[in-house]
Amino acid sequence: MNIEPSSNASVSVSNRVESRRVSLRYRSALLCWMCLAVLTAAAHPVQARETNDVSREEGGRKKVFTFEGGNPIEFVVALDKHFRTRLVQILTLPETLSRAKVPKLRVAADDPREVLTVYNRLESPTLGQWRFQPDGTAQTTPGTNMNALMLVPDKSVVAAKMERNVTRVKGVALAGVPETRWEALIRDIDQARKYAEDTAGKEAGDAFGGSIRLQRDSKVLIVAGPEGYIEMVESLVTAHRMNAEIEAKAVSGPKGAPEAAR
Repeated sequence: MNIEPSSNASVSVSNRVESRRVSLRYRSALLCWMCLAVLTAAAHPVQARETNDVSREEGGRKKVFTFEGGNPIEFVVALDKHFRTRLVQILTLPETLSRAKVPKLRVAADDPREVLTVYNRLESPTLGQWRFQPDGTAQTTPGTNMNALMLVPDKSVVAAKMERNVTRVKGVALAGVPETRWEALIRDIDQARKYAEDTAGKEAGDAFGGSIRLQRDSKVLIVAGPEGYIEMVESLVTAHRMNAEIEAKAVSGPKGAPEAAR
C-alpha cells in the first residue's frame, strides 16, 4: 500500500528530468541553427563585394593610347609599345606617305584596331587610310597581332602626283638675261634640283627630275620634265633676269644724273 505512491512519484520526477533534457537539446539545436544562419548571412555580403570588385576590374575603363605626333613609322612603333604587339614587322608603307605628318592622338582603346579606325575617320588626303587584316569583327581576343597592315594613299593625291610627274617640254625665253650669265644660270638650276632631292628625298627627285638644253642662237632654254621641274627653271630664269635689270639700273643711275641736272 505504501510502495505504489512512491513509484508514481519516481516516474513523475523521471519524466520531468527527461522533458528538461529534451528541451535543452532543442534549445541547443535551435541556437546552433541560428548561429549558422547568422554566419551564412554575414558571409554573403563579403562574397558579393568581391564579385563586384572583379566585375569592375574586368569591365573598367579602357587604357588610353597617347601619340604626340610624328611620321607613320613612329606611330606604329608607339602602337607596338602600348599594346605590346609587333605591327612594325608586317607594316607596308609607300614612299609617298613615309613623311606624312600624323597628328597628335589620344584614344581610349583595348585594341590597336580601334586606334587605326579613329585615324581613318580623320579622312585627310595627306594621311592616307590604314588597311589591316583581320579587321576585328570576328576577333575575340583584343590586342593580338594582325596578319597585314598597310597605309594606302588617297586616290586624289595619287592622281595629282601622277599628273604633276607627266613629262612636258617648254621653251623659256632668256631675254633680259645677259649671255655672260647663262652658264651661272645652268649651274643654279642643277644645284636647285640637288637641293630639292637632299631636303625632300626620292619623292622630290621624281618631281624635279628633268633636263635643259640651251639654244644660243634663239636665246631659248628648252626644258623637259614634270611640272615641278619646269616651274623651278622658270623661277630661276626670272630671278636672273630681275638681278640683271637691278644691276643695270644701278650702273646707269649715276651716269644719267648729270644729264637730268642740265
